[in-house]
Amino acid sequence: MAEHRSKLHPVVTFLATGAYLGYAPVAPGTVGSLGCAALMWFLIPQVTPASSPLALGVMLLSVLAFVALAIWAADAAERQFGHDASKIVIDEYAGFVFSVLLLPKSLLVFAVAFVLFRAMDIVKPFPAKQAEALPGGVGIVMDDVVAGIYTNILLRVMLLVQGW
Repeated sequence: MAEHRSKLHPVVTFLATGAYLGYAPVAPGTVGSLGCAALMWFLIPQVTPASSPLALGVMLLSVLAFVALAIWAADAAERQFGHDASKIVIDEYAGFVFSVLLLPKSLLVFAVAFVLFRAMDIVKPFPAKQAEALPGGVGIVMDDVVAGIYTNILLRVMLLVQGW
């Protein structure tokens, strides 16, 4: 789609493009997912189901607030770039957060999560494809959230089966 004439606020552009990673000339969704993985690795503390109720509550509220922010930024960016334009990668950030939510923080888990998340985001198993058809920022973000939830479930199964 052609870009519209109105310019986004610089903060919205920064957020929607995942700190400008959405401008990557090749595979911006993959680059955005890598950026999110790196950001989470270095900035997000280890929180597991065995953590304190306060830590769990803060983490879950933070994730929900981030998804709301992602929907808002994606919705604003959609008006300039088009629906689910490749430059909008905040949805990859939101989805990858769900991929590793409350899982052990290890390089192996993050690497497997990255590969599985990219596969789920491409394949879009039910109901991700249907979620993508939702209007505005909700549709842009929710298919990736579904992909992240599927990734998290698959990782949990792998952790149980492999005894990681």
